[in-house]
Amino acid sequence: MPVERLLSELLHREPATDSDHRPETAVLHECRHCGSKFDDPITECPVCGAAEIATYEFPSGDPDADDADGAADVDADADAGDGSTTDRSH
Repeated sequence: MPVERLLSELLHREPATDSDHRPETAVLHECRHCGSKFDDPITECPVCGAAEIATYEFPSGDPDADDADGAADVDADADAGDGSTTDRSH
């Protein structure tokens, strides 16, 4: 989609309502026994028959936005977390 068209559509949207301000949430249901994942709520895993189903809710907002705690996302490779250092003087 051309940038001009995208900007035009964005600028001509209807004013936001209160319901537009609620963040959408993605929901995932996962069997704790076999790890199968489902979009719809279930009480028993159709794959293995287990009744232990975990439900996860993920806010589906801007992936580049700050986390809920206000901290920006950091790449896992940026900090190994094991106390080791890399000599970058060469």
